[in-house]
Amino acid sequence: MTTLKRLALLVVVLTVPLIPRPTSLLETEVRHGESPKWSGPTVGRYAVTVVGYYTDHPDLARAGVRKVEWQSDAQTKRRAEMLALRTAFLEWFVDEWVRQGGVRKDGVRQILGYPLR
Repeated sequence: MTTLKRLALLVVVLTVPLIPRPTSLLETEVRHGESPKWSGPTVGRYAVTVVGYYTDHPDLARAGVRKVEWQSDAQTKRRAEMLALRTAFLEWFVDEWVRQGGVRKDGVRQILGYPLR
């Protein structure tokens, strides 16, 4: 290998870890419950409260976000907070679907098949 190729390889090896990852690749450790046991310390808190309501029509429910508590004022950090909350909710949804007698594959299908507006 020539010196120029070695230098180029060294630059790539040293530079790639410094490239910021897109926020969508944010890793999230998910634990549920009132007092989750994390693998390390946590700082700050952010939350979304989702509520649902029955109606007088059997095929219609009403639901929405009641309250949002951001930790950060910065938009990029808020988007990261949203991604972490999304991950926690989706994992909870599928796990709860199964606990309520459903099949995991069907719970995932309920998410993937949702017609985003």
